[in-house]
Amino acid sequence: MLMCETERLQVSHFSLEDAGFILRLLNEPSFIRSIADKQVRTLDDARVYLRNGPLASYARNGFGLGRVALRDSGQVIGMCGLIRRDGLDDVDIGYALLPEYCGKGFATEAVLGVLASDARHHGLRRVVAVVNPENADSIRVLESAGFQYETMVVLPGETREIRQFVKLLCPCVRLTPEYAQAYRALMLGAYAAFPDAFTSSVAERQALPLSWWEGRLTDDPEAQEVVIGVFQRGSLAGVVGLGRESREKAHHKATLFGMYVQPQYQHAGLGQWLVEAALAHARTRQGLRQVLLTVTQGNARAQALYERCGFQVFGVEPDAVAVDNGYVAKVHMIRML
Repeated sequence: MLMCETERLQVSHFSLEDAGFILRLLNEPSFIRSIADKQVRTLDDARVYLRNGPLASYARNGFGLGRVALRDSGQVIGMCGLIRRDGLDDVDIGYALLPEYCGKGFATEAVLGVLASDARHHGLRRVVAVVNPENADSIRVLESAGFQYETMVVLPGETREIRQFVKLLCPCVRLTPEYAQAYRALMLGAYAAFPDAFTSSVAERQALPLSWWEGRLTDDPEAQEVVIGVFQRGSLAGVVGLGRESREKAHHKATLFGMYVQPQYQHAGLGQWLVEAALAHARTRQGLRQVLLTVTQGNARAQALYERCGFQVFGVEPDAVAVDNGYVAKVHMIRML
């Protein structure tokens, strides 16, 4: 199973067929010196390590250490992934490469890839990493990936203090077509529960084929529409869309659309993360100067959220949307980039 893909690497789940690679990696002098001696000396030992380590973690937590391979050749060069370790309150990230692939930026690239995929998919707000104080190379990797030193810790069964680094995360990720089913289910529930908030109706959207939802979630880097999701406990908890005007004279504008967070998460700050993630994406698009949105008049909490993110009111459209009990007005807001 593919965990993430970067410019040069693919990180995927281990299988028992990787026992030979594990046997070599765990017996490298650099691994034993900088990380630990796992006492893996035979292929059978390596299989036991895989069963009790990465494979068990996939089943128990939904994440674990994965095999790092070069995209162009498929050559396995190391491992990287999230770990739920005894003695730590937070999930931490681990990584190790074969010596001949160190010093080429692969470790930092793998760490950033895992943080951008697995960590955000599981709704992690912070990830830690523990490292021996004398392991300068590993510390450089963490600092390059945006980690900061936090404290000294002693792991269970150990006596020596090691350094703990931390990186705070916004658990938001751009949704791609494989999330279409979850996105569709979330939005149909939103249209049904809050008809005043959306111009689209349940009936309209329910009639659309899954391919329509997949098309909205295209992973084309130049797509005019993107949808960003936030995850909690591995499930899609909220979304927001950003659509850029395609017409030449309006290409400097984009519209925030389809903002929704499930009710049980509406006081957890996820809405602000989503809006800020959409604005961060907007800033990467050349020539984009402003983001517009509409919010139902009277929805004070939503309007306050947008104001915290820098949006300002510039008008009110009366009778903007027809609902069962009449019409609702829409407040128009703008955020200059």
